[in-house]
Amino acid sequence: MWSISTTELVLDFDNPVGSVLMRTSLSKIPRVLVIGLSLVVCGMAPPETVLEQITFDEEGSPRTISGRVVVKAVDGGLLVQERDGRLWTVPAEVLQKRVTTQTPFRSETSKDMGKRLVAELDRSVAPGFHVTHTRHYTIVSSADPRFARWTGQLFERLRTAFLAFWKGRGVKLSDPEFPLVAIVLKDREQFSKFVRRGASFDPTTTTGYYSILSNHIVLYDIARVPGQPPAATSVEIRRRLSTAPRAIATVVHEASHQIAFNSGLNRRLSDNPLWLVEGMAVFFETPDLKSRSGWRTVGRVNRARLARFADFVQSRRGRGSLQSLVGSDRRFRESDSAADAYAEAWALNYFLLRTRRKQYASYLKTVSAKPMLTWDSPEKRQAEFEAAFGKDWDELDRMFLKYMGRVRSR
Repeated sequence: MWSISTTELVLDFDNPVGSVLMRTSLSKIPRVLVIGLSLVVCGMAPPETVLEQITFDEEGSPRTISGRVVVKAVDGGLLVQERDGRLWTVPAEVLQKRVTTQTPFRSETSKDMGKRLVAELDRSVAPGFHVTHTRHYTIVSSADPRFARWTGQLFERLRTAFLAFWKGRGVKLSDPEFPLVAIVLKDREQFSKFVRRGASFDPTTTTGYYSILSNHIVLYDIARVPGQPPAATSVEIRRRLSTAPRAIATVVHEASHQIAFNSGLNRRLSDNPLWLVEGMAVFFETPDLKSRSGWRTVGRVNRARLARFADFVQSRRGRGSLQSLVGSDRRFRESDSAADAYAEAWALNYFLLRTRRKQYASYLKTVSAKPMLTWDSPEKRQAEFEAAFGKDWDELDRMFLKYMGRVRSR
């Protein structure tokens, strides 16, 4: 009688250099869904459908949500999407009632979503939340409004650069169906309180995360200094953050995930290989705090990841490393190999984007078309990679190491 919809599913592991924080990850979903929702999918709902009222048992009490059914399993279990984009898994054994309405499914407006989230967070976290709207983002925050505005501007610049980068490489992306939401807590203490309501990772060792199920980014005011007033200007925010490069890089990394999963590049709850998803986010994570309009650091050499990869190659990397990285997410999940996996994933994306752009774009198209709740075998993952980049793994590995051996930090 348990549904993963009651727990935040965080896409990735936060992996600062020198330490590893393991979080609930997308890679754990197959095991979870075997328990509650049959993986034999009998149908995907069409993109345009009507609202349904779904009532299910949640820890002994009935709960009703409104949304569209996007997956129906053969045992009657459902994957439901609400009007704000949140995904719920409803196993057959807890489903109580399903009522189809005549109301078309339409995404919630940014204005309505902001008002609703403020009311929910005022009640569940602490009074004092407010909303900042930008063109594409709804920032719901208890932090100083100046930091909330700065965060929205940062995300808008990143989104513009992200879309322009892929457009320039022939990758067609789409506009987000739902408003992009960031929840910005006022400090680490409040962030920890928020995380402990539903997520299953230690909130004291990260600055933010992207949730697959809620589709939200959650972070806190990382420019806040205990005992000092909030930063009064954008210049002061940038000055403070210049001393915390990993903190802002993590926020940019998570924002990159949100953009990728809302532009058609990746698909939520489908088989997205972590070497691709995480390596891509690391590719974009180098922040540009100086520019007010552009984003000049996309694809810049990630010094920390490059140093880690060089050490990995010299000290620990064995034959078949590429196949193991591509075929399975296991190395990302294990504490003794996660840091190396992130470094190699960044390096592989860096190499392929610079030497095999057309093949990379073709591979992205394959991955983005994967159905929800269908999980590939290592053999299928490797076959799809080979279809794009060739079957000679030894030759690819030789060229990969040779190329990365010439890359220098700058």
